[in-house]
Amino acid sequence: MSTKRIAAIALFLTACAMLTPAIAQPIARTPVRIEVPGARNLQFFTLWVALGAGFFQAEGLEPKVLVDTTPRNAGQMLLRGEADVALLQPPMFLGMMAEEKPILLFASLLANEPINLVVRKEVAEARQLRANAPLRERLEAIRGLRVGVAGEPPPRLRALFASAGLDAARDVELVIVPGPEQVQAFAERRVDALFSHTPYLETALVKHGAVLLVETSSGEVPALADGQIHALATTRNLARERGDLVLAVTRAIHRAQRLIHSDLKATVDALIASGAAGAERELTEAIAAVYGPAVPPTPAVSVPGIERAATLYPAHPRAPDFSLVRASDFVAAAFADDAVSGAAPAR
Repeated sequence: MSTKRIAAIALFLTACAMLTPAIAQPIARTPVRIEVPGARNLQFFTLWVALGAGFFQAEGLEPKVLVDTTPRNAGQMLLRGEADVALLQPPMFLGMMAEEKPILLFASLLANEPINLVVRKEVAEARQLRANAPLRERLEAIRGLRVGVAGEPPPRLRALFASAGLDAARDVELVIVPGPEQVQAFAERRVDALFSHTPYLETALVKHGAVLLVETSSGEVPALADGQIHALATTRNLARERGDLVLAVTRAIHRAQRLIHSDLKATVDALIASGAAGAERELTEAIAAVYGPAVPPTPAVSVPGIERAATLYPAHPRAPDFSLVRASDFVAAAFADDAVSGAAPAR
C-alpha cells in the first residue's frame, strides 16, 4: 500500500473520530435522603419547587424523598439514621426541642402563616367588603358570621383578630370543621368564612368563588409574619461530619426561594413537575400566588420565630420551656449564611 494511500486512510479515520459524538459519562451525584410528613402537601412549597426545578441535581445531589406514614412521625427516620434531612413542622421541631433531641434546623422554608381567611362571595358583596380596607374594618365587617376552622389553628385566628384589637371568640362564631370537610361546609353555606390552608384554600377560591379577606401569607398581619414555620433539619453528627451535604441542600433551597420570588410561571411548572401538585393547573396557580409571599427570601432560620411558634402551634408531645433550653442551640445558622454568600463549607 502506497504511502499516500496510508496517509489518506489515516486522515479519513481522524475525521470520523472527530465527527463521532463523545459517549456521555454519567454524572456522579451524592445521594441525599429527605424525610417529609406528606407527599402532596403544598405547604411544603419551597421544597417541592427545589425538587421539581432540579435544583438538588444542580448542586450535585440525587434526592430521594421518604414519606412518613403519618405527619406526627416526622423526624423519626432522621433520628434513626434512615434519613439525612427531615422537613419538620412546628409541632414536631418544638416537641423535639422539649425532649432535647440532637436536631439542628438549618433551612427555613416558610415564614408567614399559610392559613388565610376567605369569605363566600355573596357575603363579601352583601357586606360590601373591600380587600384594600384596613384590617380592622375588614374583620369588623364579618361580625357575627360563622368562621370554619380546624381544631388546631384557633390560636392563630385569635392572634389575627387580636392584632386588630378584636376578639375572635366574641366577634365571630367559631365552627370547628375538620380539614377534609371544610370545602363542603363552605359550599353548603354551613359556614360563611373559612380560616383555611391548602388544598381547601385554593379549592374554595377557584371552585367556589371565595373572596380572600385576610391574606396572612402575604405578611399583612405582623403577629403571623416573619416567623419560623416549616424548616429542614438534620442531626448534630451529620451537620458536623457531612457539612458539604447540608450546605448543598441549603443552596438548593435558596435557588428555589429566588425562583419563587421572581417567576410565578416557573414556580408553578416546578410544583407540577415535583408531583406534589394535582393535575389542575389553575388550582396550583392560585395557591402559588398566595403562598409565594410566605416564603422567606433566604434559608436563614429565625430563632425569635421558633420561640413565637411555641405560642401559636400545639407542640408534640409537649412544648419546650425556653427558660430551660435555648432555641438557638437547635439552629445551625452557618449553612444559610454560606449558601447566601456562596462560601464553601468549613472544614
